Amino acid sequence: MDIGARLADPQADPPGAPLEDPLADSAEVWLLAEEDVERFAEATGGAALLTDDERARHDRLLFPAARRRFLGARLLSRQVLSRYADVPPGSWRFRTGKYGRPEVEGAAWGLDFNITHTNGLIAAIVVRGRTAGVDAEVTPARTEAMQFAPKVFTPLETEVLRRNREDQRGHAFADSWVAKEAYTKATGMGMCRGFDAFSVHRLRDGGLAVVDDEIPEQERELWQVQVLQVWDRFALGVAIRAGDEDTGPLPVRLRSAMAELLPREAGP
Repeated sequence: MDIGARLADPQADPPGAPLEDPLADSAEVWLLAEEDVERFAEATGGAALLTDDERARHDRLLFPAARRRFLGARLLSRQVLSRYADVPPGSWRFRTGKYGRPEVEGAAWGLDFNITHTNGLIAAIVVRGRTAGVDAEVTPARTEAMQFAPKVFTPLETEVLRRNREDQRGHAFADSWVAKEAYTKATGMGMCRGFDAFSVHRLRDGGLAVVDDEIPEQERELWQVQVLQVWDRFALGVAIRAGDEDTGPLPVRLRSAMAELLPREAGP
């Protein structure tokens, strides 16, 4: 039984069984390979779970890959959210924030989520009582993409990138890009916020820190940014604004959509 159903019905488990919420002290990121979207859709309800508006948006997309990633992201979001709340996947409704960020309608469950998709990978991050953003890109970045570094990074970030070993610059660019985009998505501004308006720097211990003068000083310690490697092909950026009562960085757990979300009879 998933956590959503258990929270709704504490008597569903035997007496004395612990009622644990995996989002109480961590964030979870669910991964779905693009090549698995068709099977995932068949096993979980497919386009029938989408709203009329979402189906119309899906049908307007010109390329099969774009339609596949759009459908995969919407279905993954619904299945993931239903793990943590007693809401059927087809019943979720979403609104967009001021800058277009998707948000859950209704705050009864305290859930915040964010989605990303790139060529080959779809990912969704979920937190409770916190705010999060996620972004993924193929790594290493292509040489032609790195030519835009002076336009999207601060001068210091561009200089640091230039001083990386040549064989590492593609990975460094991808890491910086996904970290910055995950952060802007967590703030709700996304691409409306210029990437050259703030910096992400690597610390001595290998972690990352955001330098953003627009964050009130008392909130700066609540932000964490990190980059994870997925399947040796993708850089996955995660940004989380912790809750006021959190005392340190939240662990980020990676989860498999195909292994953990499919009905048992349809599992891999």
